Amino acid sequence: MPRRAASPAQSEPEPDILGSLYPGDGEDGAHGAPARTGNELDIDGILDASHAADDGDDEAFIALRQAASYRKASNLKGRTVKKGGGFQAMGLNSNLLKAITKKGFSVPTPIQRKTIPLVLDKRDVVGMARTGSGKTAAFVIPMIERLRAHSARFGSRALILSPSRELAIQTLKVVKEFSRGTDLKSVLLVGGDSLEEQFGSMTANPDVVIATPGRFLHLKVEMGLDLSSIQYVVFDEADRLFEMGFAAQLTEILHALPPSRQTLLFSATLPSSLVEFARAGLQDPSLVRLDAETKVSPDLESAFFSVKGAEKEGSLLHILHDVIRVPVGPPEGAQDNETASKKRKRGPEGPGKPTEHSTIVFTATKHHVEYLANLLQHAGFAVSHVYGSLDQTARRIQVEDFRHGKTNILVVTDVAARGIDIPILANVINFDFPPQPKVFVHRVGRTARAGKRGWSYSLVRDIDAPYLLDLQLFLGKKLVIGQEGSEPSFSDDVVVGALKRDSVEAHVEWMNKALLERDDIYALRVVAGKAEKLYMKTRHSASSQSAKRAREVVASNPWMELHRLFGSDVDGKEQARVAMLARVSGFKPQETIFEVGHADKSTSEAAEVMKQLRKRITPRNRQAAAVEKEIDEEGEFEGVDGARQTGVDSDVEVEVEVPDEMGRDSDSDDDMKVTVSNTNSKRKGKTDWRDSDVFMSYTPRTVNAAEERGYGVHSGGQSSSFVEAARDATMDLGNDESAKAFGAPSRQKMRWDAKSKNYVSRDNDEDGSKGAKMIVGESGVKIAASFQSGRFDKWRRAQRMGRVPRVGEAERPGAGQGIPSGKRFKHKQEKAPREADKFRDDFQVRKKRVDEAREKRVGRFRDGMGSKKELKGMHDIRKGREEAERKRAKNARPSKKK
Repeated sequence: MPRRAASPAQSEPEPDILGSLYPGDGEDGAHGAPARTGNELDIDGILDASHAADDGDDEAFIALRQAASYRKASNLKGRTVKKGGGFQAMGLNSNLLKAITKKGFSVPTPIQRKTIPLVLDKRDVVGMARTGSGKTAAFVIPMIERLRAHSARFGSRALILSPSRELAIQTLKVVKEFSRGTDLKSVLLVGGDSLEEQFGSMTANPDVVIATPGRFLHLKVEMGLDLSSIQYVVFDEADRLFEMGFAAQLTEILHALPPSRQTLLFSATLPSSLVEFARAGLQDPSLVRLDAETKVSPDLESAFFSVKGAEKEGSLLHILHDVIRVPVGPPEGAQDNETASKKRKRGPEGPGKPTEHSTIVFTATKHHVEYLANLLQHAGFAVSHVYGSLDQTARRIQVEDFRHGKTNILVVTDVAARGIDIPILANVINFDFPPQPKVFVHRVGRTARAGKRGWSYSLVRDIDAPYLLDLQLFLGKKLVIGQEGSEPSFSDDVVVGALKRDSVEAHVEWMNKALLERDDIYALRVVAGKAEKLYMKTRHSASSQSAKRAREVVASNPWMELHRLFGSDVDGKEQARVAMLARVSGFKPQETIFEVGHADKSTSEAAEVMKQLRKRITPRNRQAAAVEKEIDEEGEFEGVDGARQTGVDSDVEVEVEVPDEMGRDSDSDDDMKVTVSNTNSKRKGKTDWRDSDVFMSYTPRTVNAAEERGYGVHSGGQSSSFVEAARDATMDLGNDESAKAFGAPSRQKMRWDAKSKNYVSRDNDEDGSKGAKMIVGESGVKIAASFQSGRFDKWRRAQRMGRVPRVGEAERPGAGQGIPSGKRFKHKQEKAPREADKFRDDFQVRKKRVDEAREKRVGRFRDGMGSKKELKGMHDIRKGREEAERKRAKNARPSKKK
C-alpha cells in the first residue's frame, strides 16, 4: 500500500493520525521508533495486515480512524493532545467535538472542567458556580456523550427540569446545538403550549425531555407515562425547584423515577449543606462549589443610588437618559429586521443582537411591570415586558424582540432572573431592591457574562437600607457612602450615593405632567401602589442588626451626598445645594402643633400639657438610647463569633474571648461584621455552661452565617433555634401578582351559570374539574383532578392510534410522526359541491361546478342524476311503511282540548 500524502491542515475537532502513523517524520526527514506502551494502538499490526490486502483496500485506514475517534485521553501520546484539560482530553466523540467547536467553545470553563469528568463517570454531582459560567453546557455535553444516538427501544432516557418556561426554551436550544450530527430526539414540555402537540411529541419516543415540573407532571398523569427508562436527571436552578412552590410536583415525579438514575443539581446559589436536597435521591454526590467567595462576576460594576419613594420613577428616567444614555425611539436596524421578517415565515435565526444600550429593569410585581412599561413607552423608549401570568406566545414575542434588538428596555419581574442568557446585555436596573441577596445575585447575573463587562444600578429607599446592609455582608465587600474616603472601585465595593437633584427633579416634573395627561398611566400607578403595599407585607424581613445599622446609615449626612459615579461633574455650589436640601429635609421642629403660634406659652393650657409631658418623656428616651447603645456595643463584640455560628439559644448568651487583632477588625468600618439577630437574649454573667474550646454546635464554626442564610433554599427566617428554623419554610421569590403564587394553583374564580342558577368555577369550562376536585397520585400527594381528564384517550382515538408501546419495547415504524402504529389515515371521500344559490353573485360559477360534478358523477351524483337511488331496497320500503304507520296512529288520536 503506497504511503499517503501529508494533510495540508489539521482539522480542529478531529485528532490528526499522521503523527501516530509516522511519529518520526519531521521537517528534517528523520524517523524514530519510540517505545510502545500497552495502551497504544497496534499500528504496525494494522499496517502489516493491510499489506496483505489489495492496494485499493482501505480497511486498515478506516479501522484506525474509528479507533482514534473513540480513544480516551489516557491512550493518547504526542503532540495531538491539547494540554490544560481541553475538551479533546475528556474522551468525547468526534461529532460532539465538532458541535463544540462550531459553537465557539475552545477551552472549558472551570465548572465544565470540574463536573464533566465526574458526570462521565456516572456520579451524582451538585454544581454551583456564578451566573454566566457555562453551567448549562456542563450537564448537556456529558448527556449527549452518554446517549450518543437515538434508541430503538421505547422510553425517554434523559430528563431536564427547569423552573421557568424561558429557561427551558433556552436549554432546548443548547441541546439542539450540541446534538448536531446525531439523531437524538428532544422535546420541550412547558405550560401554555398545546397539549395535543405534546401528546404527539411524547408518543414519538424522544430521548431527551426538557420540561417544567407542572406541565411534565400533567402529561405523566394524563398519559400514564412510565419513567423507569430515565437514566439521566438534571435539576436546573435546583434551589428554586426544591422550594415549596414545586413540592407536590417534585414529590410525584421523584417517586416515579428509578433509583438507579444519575442525578445532577446545578444553580448559581446553593448552600454547602445538601440536607435541603435530600428528596432528590442523591447517592454519594460530589459537591463542586466554585466562585463561592466572588458570588458575582468580577467584571460586574455596581452602583447603589439612595432615592426618595416619590422620586423612583424620575430616578429611573434619569438613569436611562443621562447615565446609560438609552436612545429614544426604535433602535437602529429595527425597521430593516421588520421588513426582512415579512419575507419569511420563520424569524431570524442565529445569535441575538441587542444593542450596547440594552437594559433589563427588575420590579416587584406584574402591576409595576405594566405601569413602568406604559410610562417608558410614553417617554419614547422601545420597551418589552414579561411577567409570570403573561400568555406564552406574548412572552416569547416580547423576549425575542429584545434579543434581536428591536427594543432597548425589558421590564420584568423575578421570573426572568434565573438562567435566561441575553447576549451582550450591558445594564441591569433594580427598580425595586431585592429582598434577599440570592435574588440580587441572579438579577445582576444577566449581565457581565462570559468575560464581558456590565453595570448594575439599584434604587435604594430608606426602608430598603437594611436589605442593602444584608447584601453587603453577603458579598463581603466594603461599604462606601457618599464622597468619603479615597476613590472606590465599583466592582469591589458597595458604593452608595444620591443622584443629581436637578436632573431628577426635571424628570419628576415631567412624570407628574404625564400622569395628569394620561388617565391610563395614572390608573396603572394606583394599582401598582396597592400591589406594593401587599408586596411589602409578604417580603422577607431583614436581620435586626442590619436594621439597627440602617438607622444610623440613613441618618448620616453622606447618605444623601452625590454618588461617586458623578464625581467629576461636582462643583462647590452643587455640593452646598445638596447639603442645604438635606438639612431642610431632615429638619425636625422642637415645638409641637399645640405650641406653634402662641407668643405667651405660659398662658396656654395645651402648651403647659406638652411641657409636662416632655419632662416625663425626655429622661426615658435618654435612658432607652443609652441601653440601646450598650446593647449595640455588646452585639459588635459578640458578632465576631456570632457571624460564624447560626445556632444560639434565645435565653443564653455565649461568652467569647476575642484576640486583640480580631477585636480591631470588628471595630473597623470596612468589614462591618454583625451577628445573627438575637433580640430576646437575656443577660447572665460570665458563667456559662458552654466552653468554646470543647462545645460542639450543630452548625460548623467555619461557615459564614450571612452567606449560608443567603444561599439557603428556605431562607428568610431569622430565628436562632434549629427547630424554629426547620419549621420556617417560605418561598424564595416574592410573587409578581397577589392572585397567583409562583408554581402554585390559582384560586377559584367563579362565574354565574344561567342554567343552574348558581355560581360555578371557570376551571370547569376548560377541563371539567370544577376547580376543587383532587386525586391522589402514586406517591400519595394530592394533585389536581384536571391532570386526569381523559384528553389523551380522546386525542388517541381521534388520531386512530392503537396501544402506546411500553418501555423497553421496540419502536414501531412511523413513530417519528407521532403515530406509533405506523398507519396514517388518508381521506378518500369525495363530495359534490352544494347547489348553486341564484341570489349569490357567483351563481354562474357555482352552477358550472355543480354541472361538472353531475357529469363526472362525484359524491351524491354517483348513482345518477338525483341524490338518492331510484329503486328502493327492502329495508327502505319497510322503514317507509313503519314511518307512515306512526304518522297515521298519531293523527288518529283524540284531541287533548275539551
